[in-house]
Amino acid sequence: MFRLFSLSGFAAIAAAALGACSDSTSPPTAALTAVSPAPAATAVATSTTITLTFDHPMMAGMEQYIDLHQGGVTGPTVPMNCAWSPDQTTLTCTPSNPLAPGTQHTIHLGGGMTDDHGGMTDLDQWTTMGGQWCTAGMIGGTHDGHPTGMMGGGWRHGSYYGMLFTFTTA
Repeated sequence: MFRLFSLSGFAAIAAAALGACSDSTSPPTAALTAVSPAPAATAVATSTTITLTFDHPMMAGMEQYIDLHQGGVTGPTVPMNCAWSPDQTTLTCTPSNPLAPGTQHTIHLGGGMTDDHGGMTDLDQWTTMGGQWCTAGMIGGTHDGHPTGMMGGGWRHGSYYGMLFTFTTA
């Protein structure tokens, strides 16, 4: 016994099958869902930790693309130790020493950070969270004493050198 399908029924089945295939081959794009301390926060404790939360796992090693600067992005970097949660969605960075009191600090996230499938992070979404694009002009040609050309792909996203989030300690 043969069963005839209408052309519209066949098209619906084909569209569903193709949609399922395209969803499985397209890597998701990681989104940053939380930053702590909150961008533009004031009176932050000098003993604070930096916490970044993503909506799905990030690739191992992406912690190398976060810096904490005393002052603006051209200020000295603050030594810190960073570790991922077991599911690779939360990065917690602890400064080696208490932060300078009454001082602005800048979290600098590399624009080329990737998730565990190699997908780039969605930096456009980060600006709605209080982030600011980092341009070459803001860096002044160097980053942590090294030429910006030596920063590597993990710092760049198009013509930008990542995203900046600031806070001020108490």
